[in-house]
Amino acid sequence: MRLPRPGEFARASRLLGTVGEGARPSSQQVAELLRAIARIVRSDLTTLSVCDLAAGRRFLSAQPSGLPGRVDPGAFDRFLGDHPLVRHHLRHPHARAIRLSDCIADTDFRRSELFGAYYAPLGLDRVLLLPLAWEPGRLSGIVLNRAGRDFSDAELGLLEAMRPQIAALYRQALANACSECATGLLHGIAGDGRIAAITLDRDFGIVDASGPALAWLAEIARRHSSLRPGPVLPAPVLQWLRAQLSEAAACGEGRRSASLVDESSGARLVLHCLPRTCPSGCTVLIERDGSASRAIAPPRLTPRQTEILGWIAAGKTDECIAQLLGVSPRTVGKHLQNMYRRLGVENRTGAVMRALGR
Repeated sequence: MRLPRPGEFARASRLLGTVGEGARPSSQQVAELLRAIARIVRSDLTTLSVCDLAAGRRFLSAQPSGLPGRVDPGAFDRFLGDHPLVRHHLRHPHARAIRLSDCIADTDFRRSELFGAYYAPLGLDRVLLLPLAWEPGRLSGIVLNRAGRDFSDAELGLLEAMRPQIAALYRQALANACSECATGLLHGIAGDGRIAAITLDRDFGIVDASGPALAWLAEIARRHSSLRPGPVLPAPVLQWLRAQLSEAAACGEGRRSASLVDESSGARLVLHCLPRTCPSGCTVLIERDGSASRAIAPPRLTPRQTEILGWIAAGKTDECIAQLLGVSPRTVGKHLQNMYRRLGVENRTGAVMRALGR
């Protein structure tokens, strides 16, 4: 890798300078960014790729749009964990731009199943990854692909020098995508008592909740045989959220936020995911339709007791609940004792299981 010459850097900056100008949809911003990068360094196929290692899937936006040739897009996913570039960044999560040829010998690559199933049908054999963001289980980056001559040290150095500007443009497009997603959902959902929200951090831990959101989440967990209350999200919800955030990070053209529908027991619960970029994580809107199933707390509990019981179901301690509610741990303890008497139980687990009708 060599440092770019002043003229090379200036030209690249001019090409990137027009990408963030004006109000344009996020998908258009991503497409313009990829086209600009392909003009800075020649690339036959340039993608914004988000590799979701937990789900074993890759989400991408590509320029030119789509994958040329006859290739199964799922072929890449089958070898995701064994891809030399992915393995390199798993070992070195803060690594710089790197070529595929820096990670594996050319003869070994051409003999690999990955090459035969994916790259050969595309007519590509040279790959360069410019990493943009790394979170546990997810790697986002710009990938340049071409045939013939490998990427030079000069091209590698130029892209690495431009990485801060490219990453800033990526974050801008991602923020716009999240805003578009949230606006679309909020316009399509009635703001009445049927809607609740849960805020999750990057590790899917519960940060905040409004309305009966925790009660409804516990109801979904109960339907999926999660007998023990705790902070872990039901497996179907967690899997769906991972895919939603990875797809949002790829800013795919024409992306439409999918909803998760749970109607296994009377009432119909619809979950909508609103990704966040800073801090990373998401807000989940839960829409309830139907009156046949029970909420987490019986009507005889007070609103404050119901709120505390919801936080207990989420696995929060008395001290944590006190901080969330702005009261003292002693006050929380008093509410708990009154709740136990009303429900006829002796401890926290008994209170949650009684409220769930178990």
